[in-house]
Amino acid sequence: MVNIITIAGQKYMVDVGFGGNGATAPLLLRHNEVQDRITPGQMRLIQSNIAEHTDASQRLWIYQIRHAVNKDWEPTYCFTETEFLPQDYELMNFWTSQNRRSFFTYSILMAKMLMSDEGRLIGAVTLSDGREAKKRIGNEVVERRVCRSEQERLQLLKDWFGIVLTEEEERGIKGTVTELKG
Repeated sequence: MVNIITIAGQKYMVDVGFGGNGATAPLLLRHNEVQDRITPGQMRLIQSNIAEHTDASQRLWIYQIRHAVNKDWEPTYCFTETEFLPQDYELMNFWTSQNRRSFFTYSILMAKMLMSDEGRLIGAVTLSDGREAKKRIGNEVVERRVCRSEQERLQLLKDWFGIVLTEEEERGIKGTVTELKG
């Protein structure tokens, strides 16, 4: 889900839920307008069709990233400017939270952006598949941890993400598909 907002007559895409490769600032809805991400990375939107289209004249906004200026652009997702209603989100959220083919039902994913003391975006911390965590500054992985037990993951959540679960929340993990046994 992306939000399209209008500021001073200009439309921007805002997406805070895509994780470590997501947009790190509002992105102007303008074809091929390049913005910086975590240095040296960049992001942009292009208007184009996708391979799955049966009508090649259709155009979508495609969000792309590259991890350095000399790297190729990677498409990550696409969207339209069609307005969705609460009942649309209810149905989409039901599928992603209940369908066993949705990785949200069996995996834990997290991302936290890292800022310098001056307030500049410098990196990110990510947890993928509920086990592997990486701390990146710029394009470099400066620390990596693999959680082998639930206690290790709880400590990681506290140390890297600032999340402390209550005893009741910790007990709520036991017996779930995402529990790390070890």
